[in-house]
Amino acid sequence: MGTDLCDFMHGWLNYQIEHHLWPDLSMLSYQKAAPLVKSICKKHGVPYVQENVFVRLRKLADIMVGSASMRRYPSAFEKRDDMAMASNQE
Repeated sequence: MGTDLCDFMHGWLNYQIEHHLWPDLSMLSYQKAAPLVKSICKKHGVPYVQENVFVRLRKLADIMVGSASMRRYPSAFEKRDDMAMASNQE
């Protein structure tokens, strides 16, 4: 996980998963929550993706200029009923 300085410099954006699980949790508590979330994800076979800030910025820039699109959530993790509803709405 991150160090205090690294987390501060990234504005705690490296803890998006934890933020969306517990939006009222203080930013300083994200470091403590991250290992728990990571172990729960591993236990249930859910990817816990961590990438270098420069990789993320490159992906963001590619999406912004239209040379890439946001990757959809892997269909293997979707329920069939939800997938059917999504395709009917398109």
